[in-house]
Amino acid sequence: MLREFHCVQDCSDCCIYRQYFPSVEYGKIGVLLLPEEKQEIESLAESYKIKITVLPRLGIGLNKKLNGPLQVIAYQLMGKINGDYCPFLDTDNRSPHGGFNCMIYDTRPLSCRAYPVIKENKTGVELDCNCKFSCQNSIWTSKNLLDNELGALKMISNNFDQFANQRIWRYATHIGEKPFLKLLLPRGWYLQNE
Repeated sequence: MLREFHCVQDCSDCCIYRQYFPSVEYGKIGVLLLPEEKQEIESLAESYKIKITVLPRLGIGLNKKLNGPLQVIAYQLMGKINGDYCPFLDTDNRSPHGGFNCMIYDTRPLSCRAYPVIKENKTGVELDCNCKFSCQNSIWTSKNLLDNELGALKMISNNFDQFANQRIWRYATHIGEKPFLKLLLPRGWYLQNE
């Protein structure tokens, strides 16, 4: 039986653990921020007196002078411990459900609002298999149970659709756990698929 998405009690995993993407060499990724969200997140960090690291994530075009993209189309908010632990996660106080509270929950980025949805097609939506809710249910579920998450995902997709036929650059963060540091590319831009 399919259920509407709700965070699993005692879980803050999506705010804690970050993945290496698209491969270990690129380092851990941060929370996706659209360009219009970057300044808002920086302002929130300043108001909470939190030190954050925002790095580029994706770029388009070719700037030969800088050997990088002409335009940054996405940024990423990096975690504070080896790329993990969102800096807006209140690790000093546990929430009533046992996890940690998000200090900016009502103004969190679109990518946080879309989670755990990672893909949509005609028959349903694919959920991130790292999400405890997704693991307890099918990783494919009915669209009508995830209206808020799909709305956020659609806003993100609309932002990127206009760049579908452009050269895509990916930013290597050079962030990860000690055993992987020797495998990581130096921090900087890399042209995807070339």
